[in-house]
Order: sequence, then structure tokens, then C-alpha cells
Amino acid sequence: MINKLTTIAAAIVLVSTAANANEQTVYQFPQVQPASSAQLQTLEKDSVEYWQKVSGKELKRGVPVFVNQADNFIRIAPKARFDSGEVFKPHGLQLDKLSVRDDSFKQMPMQAMVAREQMENAGFSDGSVGLKLGQVNGKAMLRTSQALNDDDTYLLHVIEKGSSNALHAKSQFKVKDQQQRVAMQLSMGKKRFKDSDVKLTLSSPDGEKLDVRYENGEAVFNYPLETLGAVNGYYELEASVDTKVNGQTVKRSIKMPFVHSSQTISMDKAKVTALGNNKYQAKVPVQVTDSGRYAIRATLTGKGDKGERIKLATVEVAKQIDSYGSFTMPFSVTQTAKAPYELVDIELTDQTRMLKFAGE
Repeated sequence: MINKLTTIAAAIVLVSTAANANEQTVYQFPQVQPASSAQLQTLEKDSVEYWQKVSGKELKRGVPVFVNQADNFIRIAPKARFDSGEVFKPHGLQLDKLSVRDDSFKQMPMQAMVAREQMENAGFSDGSVGLKLGQVNGKAMLRTSQALNDDDTYLLHVIEKGSSNALHAKSQFKVKDQQQRVAMQLSMGKKRFKDSDVKLTLSSPDGEKLDVRYENGEAVFNYPLETLGAVNGYYELEASVDTKVNGQTVKRSIKMPFVHSSQTISMDKAKVTALGNNKYQAKVPVQVTDSGRYAIRATLTGKGDKGERIKLATVEVAKQIDSYGSFTMPFSVTQTAKAPYELVDIELTDQTRMLKFAGE
């Protein structure tokens, strides 16, 4: 008898758990909502800066700095490195140990030097120091006489605010599943770049560096991408360009994020039923490729006295779906309308992976 009661109790718990898992969250907006704006398909950015990682050994030996105008700013920041599970933070740089020299090893003037304390007051809390070159014609080599560890890593960041030599990038923002080529147009004024002028780095949402190369205006991946959606962060393409403008070397860097997307939910035709007393219910069958929490937002429409289609109410419903399922959308309206009743401005959301899709 005890075993039988235990079995019945366990069954009740399972049924209750299943029911709770299938529960919907329903929200009706106070007013009819406009259709969602078109999703971002491409991203455009400009850059008048470049950055690169340099070692303590390179800084002691001398690192080329490419500056082409009087309005310039150079920032150098220590970067932590990881080795055998341990974190190593480099020594902070001492401004009085830094110098910039030309081709003949002659010291070049530096201006507006900024100490670490001032950098922290300006919002740079990473131990940065900053300086400005007072002479921009000729090759500049930045070096330090400070006793740095050879393996320590520093970020060299050069900014030329208002430069006419801006790198313009236009890239694809939404990348389909299994897609291994992403459009990425790079230009500087009328200048276009050869493949060999461009170095690309691809970072996954967890910071892993992936194989990528630049081919004729596209970033080409060696392997399909794995992580879907923006829930864990975006993938990021970083481009570095070296080119010549009026005989001088111009160097630029730029980062372009994108979302790796897949159509994880699709819907069949919705069926709308009038329940009376200005209440309606829409049943929307859906199918998902990956288990997770999904949502639908839609606006109910009917016909007015002159046959025109009018929008009555907007509702959003969310629930857990594992394979096949359906959304039940209750509408309570104040405006009288006639059949046929239809859903418009439908938007489906994969909340687990933070992906949005237009409804059918």
C-alpha cells in the first residue's frame, strides 16, 4: 500500500512539473504597438586609431610608432598574461624612462605626457600612461630604458583625432548558421586594399581566437562557427591595415562585432477565434530546432465599418518549447471590429539564445 501511494505521489509531482514547465507568460500592451523596426543587417564604422600588442623586450629595443598629424595621442597600457593557470601583471611604465627617436637615433620631442594618476582620473584604470609626439615627420621609434620583463605584454594605442585618413569598414552584422564567408568592405577615402594589406583576427564569444583570412572584401573562416546568438556575447572581427598615403605609412585598426544566427523557430498559420464580449484567442503552432524559452509578439486586426483593416491589440506570450508546440494568445479589445480576424506584425524570439525572427 505504501509503495502504491508513493507511486501515485510521484506521478502527481511529474504531472505538476510538466504543467508548470508548459505555463505561458502573457502580457497585453496598454496600446497597440508599432511593427518592430527592421533588424540590423550591416554595420558601418570609422577608425582613426590603431592598436597592437608589444612585449617588454620589444619596448626596450624600440617599437615603430606611426603618427601623421600634430593632433595625436599615444597610450601604453600593461596587459595581464596567463601562464600555467597564474595571472602575471606587468610592471607599470615610468614616463621618465620613455623616449621617441628618429631614424638617426636622435631624440624627438614629446608633449602632453600623462602620468598613470592622470590617466586614472580620465577613466583609464588599467595602469596606462600617455604621451603626444611634437614632431610627426619621419620614422618614430618608441622605447623605454626601464627594466621590464621580456615576456610582459603591453598595449600600444595610437589615436589621431579628426584625421582625414579614416579607415571605413562596412560588414555583415547577422551571419547565418554554417556560413563561412562574411562581407567586410574596407576603404580609406577612394583607396581600396589588397588582401595582403589586411590582417584579420576572429574572436569567439568566449575569447577563443579562430582561423580567419581576408579575401576580396570578405572574411573567410576555416571552420563553421559554433556558438549561436548573442546570449554569450558577439563574435568579433578585428582588422588591421597598413598602407601608404602621400609617402607616409598610415596604420589603422577596427573591430566589427556580428551575431551568428540560425532560424531556431518557425510557425504555421495562426487560427483566430472570437470568444464574445470583445475577447479573442489566437492559436499559433510552432516548431523549434533547439529546446529553450521562446516568445511571440503579434497584433490582432479586424475589419472596420468601411472594410478597412484596423489594429485592435498587441499581445506577447512566452513559454518553454522543446520541439513542437503552440502559443495561445488571448486578446481583450475595446474597439469593435468584424471578421476576418488576423495577426500582423508578428515577431518570434528565441529568448534562450537572444535571436529575433519575423513571423510568417
